[in-house]
Amino acid sequence: MNIRRAGRKVVKNLHKEYGIYRIGFVNIYGEEDETELDAININDLERLWLSLCPEFECKGNSVCYVERVG
Repeated sequence: MNIRRAGRKVVKNLHKEYGIYRIGFVNIYGEEDETELDAININDLERLWLSLCPEFECKGNSVCYVERVG
């Protein structure tokens, strides 16, 4: 699923404060992986996620879950 759908009830609009989010995903080899990203809101998280997909070797819609850390 995409990052917006996975994070719709998890990602808060923190305005000036960053939250840390753990994202679980499946890469192009079918392996499960996860990463943690800092974001202010869902727009920021989506922009960051999509920019990192080539590095993580995954597609934008390969998200399994999003959870807030801390």
